[in-house]
Formats: sequence, C-alpha cells, structure tokens
Amino acid sequence: MNETLELLTKNEVTTAGIIFLMIFSCFVALFHTVIFSGLFKAKFNGWLFFVVNPLLILLSSLIYRPITYVMFGLLFISVFILAIIGMIYAGISGVKKARVEQDKINKKYDIEATPIWKKLLGYLAVLVVIIAFYYVGFYAIFFLIFAIPFLNFILPNTKSRFLKYQSTLPTSKIRSVAMGLAEIEGKLRTIEHLESPIGAIPCIGYRYKIEKISTDKDGDKSYSSIFDEIKCNPFYVLDETGIIKVIPDKIEFVYVPEYDSYIGSGKRYTQYLLQENDSMLLIGKASLQANNEPIFEYENIKKVFAIAPSEKVNHYNTFKPLLNSFTLFCSFFGFLVAVVLVTPIEITTHKISISEPQFFDSNETESIYEIEYDSAAETYGSYEENEDFNPQRANDPYNSPYQDAIPNN
Repeated sequence: MNETLELLTKNEVTTAGIIFLMIFSCFVALFHTVIFSGLFKAKFNGWLFFVVNPLLILLSSLIYRPITYVMFGLLFISVFILAIIGMIYAGISGVKKARVEQDKINKKYDIEATPIWKKLLGYLAVLVVIIAFYYVGFYAIFFLIFAIPFLNFILPNTKSRFLKYQSTLPTSKIRSVAMGLAEIEGKLRTIEHLESPIGAIPCIGYRYKIEKISTDKDGDKSYSSIFDEIKCNPFYVLDETGIIKVIPDKIEFVYVPEYDSYIGSGKRYTQYLLQENDSMLLIGKASLQANNEPIFEYENIKKVFAIAPSEKVNHYNTFKPLLNSFTLFCSFFGFLVAVVLVTPIEITTHKISISEPQFFDSNETESIYEIEYDSAAETYGSYEENEDFNPQRANDPYNSPYQDAIPNN
C-alpha cells in the first residue's frame, strides 16, 4: 500500500494530465449520480457531481500536484464502495417499506401478524438452503427443481386434501347424505347477499387477493401474495332431492375461477365470487343443528372443507390418470439424472469403471463395477503380424484367413 502511494505521489502530473483527469472524473460523476439517486434516493441537482468531481481534481493539483492521482483514485474507488453500501441500504429500506405496507394492510383488513416462530422457521429454511449449496454445490439446484415441487405435491394442503377425498368419496344426494365426512353437489341459493370488494357486486361469498408486482431486468413480472381473504355468508345447496344449509366457517375455494381483477400502485387486486345458481361440489361434514336442521360444515378431524365448480372437478377427473403418469415420469427421470450426475464414470482404453455415487465432494472413489473389453484387432493383432496368417485365404468370405492348425505327428 505504501509503495503504491509512493508511486502515485512521486510523479508530478502535467497540465494535460490534469485536464484529462478532470474530463474522466465526469464519467465517474455519472456513476455517483446514479448511485445516490437510485440507491440512496437522495434529492439533488443532476449537475452536482459533474461539478464537484472535476473541482476536487483541480483543487488537489493546485494544492500539491503529486496527490492529483491519489484524488482521482479515491473518486474511482468510491464508486464501488458507495455501490455496495447503497445496495445494502436499499435492501434494508425495501424491507422496512414492505413491512410498513403489510402493517397497513393487516390493520385495514384486521389480519393477525405473522407469529415469531413462523419467521424463525423461514430464516432457518434460508440458512439450510445456503448450507446445502455450500456442501452439495451445483447438485442442490436439482433438489430445488425436482424435490421441492415433488414434496409440495405430496404434502397435504387444502387443495390436495380436497382432491384426495373427492376421488374416493361417492357424491351423496342431499336427502340421503350420511352424517360425517361427505361429498355433495348442487346449485347455490342465497340467504343473505355480500358485496364484493371490487365493484360491490352482490354475491354469496368471495375470495379477495392482493399481490405485489415485481419486474425483473427483462421486463418479466412476478407476483407475491400480501393479502388473501375468504369471506362468505351462510347459503343453501340444492339438488333434485332436497336442500341443505352450509355454514361457511373455514371454507376454502378450489378451482373457483377469477371474476375480476385490476392493477394499481404496483399491486394486482383479484376477486373470485360465489353467486346464485352456481353449480358447485362441496366436501365437508354433514351434521345436525340443535333444532335437528341438517347442515354442512368444516370437518375438524380430516381438516377439509372446500367448494369447487362441478365442471372443473369433472375436467380434473378426466385428466387425472395422465397427470399422475406425467408426475411419476418426471420424478423418476429427475432421479435418474441426479444419480448419473453424481456417479463417477471413468473410461480408459480397455475398461469402463463405475464408482459409487458421490453426493458430497470427495477425491476418494472406489470402483464397484468394471467392464473390460478388447477389440478383435487388439486380440489378434494385424494380419501381417500373425504367424498363422494365410494371404491366399484373406479374401475368402467362407474361410478364416488363418491357417488351420496342423498337429505335429
């Protein structure tokens, strides 16, 4: 470091060099302007750094010419330092701003704050992913690509539980539905209307979702949910045999189509509606109220209570075998690809060695399977080098070009 400073200060800068450094400092000023306005969100005149940077070069040359190079070097290095600090500052500011927006939404819609244990669990998951990348390296990407979607597919959630029981439960007629877990289908009838959040449309119930819009450098948009609410009044389900009252506490929407949406203030607002005469399929618990009135409600043992359009469910049942086959094929194919990539295979002139799969970096590999092979030319050598070679029979397709062994008597 001292040698560098000594090299920069022992050479005096010429007048032409000072002018060049002042001009070049204007390019550095461009980065300073972008960093302070973009990352630090500072308010200032756009010409500020285009005046300050050349002025610093000029003043340093007037005070002591040999330190002009040092001043220019400091301006240049400051771009990288300020960029790193600015990115950290912008990240912290973004998190605080998102937290303030989320608190406003929580207060507006009376949403409970995320429990501390869920936040800690999220931080722990991020830490596990970082450790996995550190030890497993590139192969952790295959875990993210194949394992996480597969686990998400097999782990229970509202949609998966609904589809699971829908595939096994028979659709009961309302008049003869048995008490307990059941599946019913029919048209909806209103008891008391609700007004939807978008457009104040009369409905039986709605799902209202707010998503934050993020745009990457390629212009592609991604959406992250910041609010999701289902609100529904009690209603009736009617089929050709009878009618039953539905108590919609903890009801979930499955495959209910989007009714309306709009974008504003960097967010997307979407609503899904249940309306009069919609043909729906429900899975939940059939039971009796105190006055012996049959009702349909949340099943607290199986933890399932959902509603879905009959048409969507029938469409899913039609393509379910194909979907299962495709999922199985993708999982098996992903497993084979992962095994091949972590299995050391060495090919030499006469041998193929296959070792145990190396899921972690290791230089010690022990061959567990070897294939030795020799070509015909390598076994017998060339025709001319073999002492049994008969040139007169070389072109005869029915006889070997080698002489028959004649036993010595």
